Amino acid sequence: MTDHPGRRRLWMHVGCSKTGTSSLQAGLWMSVEALAAEGVGLPFVGRPAHIAGLLRPLGWRPVDGFADDHRPKALGQVPATIRDTGGDVLLVSNEDLAEARSEDVDAIATLCAEAEVDLHLVLTVRDWAQQLPSDYQQFLKHRLADSYPEFLDDVRERRGPWADQFWRRQDPVDILDRWGRAADASRTHVIVVPSYSQDPDGVFNLMGEVVGFPSAVVNRPKGSVNASFGVVESEVFRRVNAALGDRLPDYKRDYIDAVRWPFANGVLARSASPRLTLPPEHLDWVQEVARRGVATVRERGYRVHGDLDALVPDETSARPLPAYDEAAVAEASITALANYAAGTARRKRS
Repeated sequence: MTDHPGRRRLWMHVGCSKTGTSSLQAGLWMSVEALAAEGVGLPFVGRPAHIAGLLRPLGWRPVDGFADDHRPKALGQVPATIRDTGGDVLLVSNEDLAEARSEDVDAIATLCAEAEVDLHLVLTVRDWAQQLPSDYQQFLKHRLADSYPEFLDDVRERRGPWADQFWRRQDPVDILDRWGRAADASRTHVIVVPSYSQDPDGVFNLMGEVVGFPSAVVNRPKGSVNASFGVVESEVFRRVNAALGDRLPDYKRDYIDAVRWPFANGVLARSASPRLTLPPEHLDWVQEVARRGVATVRERGYRVHGDLDALVPDETSARPLPAYDEAAVAEASITALANYAAGTARRKRS
């Protein structure tokens, strides 16, 4: 594919999730004016705008992803939104798009053609020694009640809906296959994001390099956005999901306000206990998947930013799961209950 003369580029950053996307997006949305001064326009500012303006029209819903039919009337508004956004280039960033179906990708390609922009794809990736524990904790916010060892076994065997969702949103080859319908290798950039603890600016710098803006113009959120839980706090979250059973059946109306939001915003302590790890017994298959992915990316000629070989975790990346006992779980549960009560009282007063 070659760009059309006179058309603007629209950079579509589609994930993967847990690759610094929350921090990057928070920074982008705090820096709309600074980016505009550099010629970069954001058609959708804020997650609600992405949901209302793009995801829901494509049939997306929380937890289930792209499961519904397209909404043609709402999709028909997207080209005007794109055309009306100023800037020499445009940038859309939403990790849910990693899970887009083939028909969703085709629809986006059509919308971009109608808006007279050239679609370029950006995929951010990290090694699965980081992604498996991170996405497990993200799935806890979606009501996952399986233990972490059960989750790892299911992903390895590609067994069950949670494993299917993990592969759909974390397997770079599968994502690139689906999105290749809209952007070939010449229009596709793969960013290997370094660990936040090693390089907190990495995702900002590499995205600026790809899209073409000085990363210094993007404000950095304070601290790590969407930080991880420790192994004990993750187990408390899991047990609450299991104990709920089929109560709070409406995820958006009931579960988000009652569980997800408070648990992710102070009820459960962040990193109070050791972090989840990739156990050594899972290293071999993770390495094999990574090697196949790295080979495919190289063979197809995607433009790579960062160290592609870093996607293959080495022996130092795998460590036995931290031990914990029932006393630690009980103490964390009592602390969470106290935090929940205090938070409920504050919300009632406000």
